[in-house]
Amino acid sequence: MLLRIIIIILALALSAPAVPATGPDQQVVTMDENLWVTFYDVPSRRFRNIRNSFIRRDFDQAAHDLETSSAYLSIEADRALPAIANRLNEVADRMLWIAENTEDISITVTDLDTLFSRAHWLLAQHYLDLAKRYRDSRQNRSVGLNLYATTHHLERAVLWSNSRITRDVHKTLEDLRDLANQLQDKKLAESAYSKKPIVQAEKLLRRLGKTIDRPVLLPDE
Repeated sequence: MLLRIIIIILALALSAPAVPATGPDQQVVTMDENLWVTFYDVPSRRFRNIRNSFIRRDFDQAAHDLETSSAYLSIEADRALPAIANRLNEVADRMLWIAENTEDISITVTDLDTLFSRAHWLLAQHYLDLAKRYRDSRQNRSVGLNLYATTHHLERAVLWSNSRITRDVHKTLEDLRDLANQLQDKKLAESAYSKKPIVQAEKLLRRLGKTIDRPVLLPDE
C-alpha cells in the first residue's frame, strides 16, 4: 500500500515537463534522492518477486506486483519519447492482462523473463534520453541520476534476456556508474563530461541491442 501511495505522489511530481530547456539544476522529482533511487528500482525488485511468486503459485502476490509494475511503466511512459512511450504502454498493458489471468497455464516464467527484459530495455533508453536532455541544459546532478538509472536497466535487460554479461561490458557498466556519481559532484562534473559518458552509454546500448536482439528507439546523436 505504501509503495502504491509513493507511485501516485511521484506520478504527480513527474507530470510536469521533465526537462526544461534552460534554468538551474533541478531535482529529478520533488523528493529526496534516496526515494528517487527507490522509485527507479521498482521494476528490479518487483520483477524478481513476480517470478518467485509464479514458481510458488502465489498468484495473488504476483498479480499485486504486476499491477504495481504496470503503474510504474505507465508513469514513465507519460514523460517518454513517443516511440518509447508506445512500447512501455504495451508492456504495461500486458502486465495488467497477466495480473488478471495469473492462473492461465499458457503463461510461463520464460514469458515473464522476456517481458521483464523488454521493460528494462525500454527504461534504459528512456533514462538515457532524459540524461541527454539534462546534459544539454547542464543540469549535472540530474544527468548523473539518469545515467545511473540507464546502466541499472541496461544490465538487467541483459540478465533477464538470459544472456551473459561479458567482462568488458561489466567494466563499461562500472565505469559509467562511476561517471554518473562524478556528475553529481560539482567539483568532478566537468572532468566526467570530458570522458563523454552519454556517448559511451549510447554505444553500449546499441551494442547490447544487437546482443539481445532488441530495437533501439533513440534517434542517433
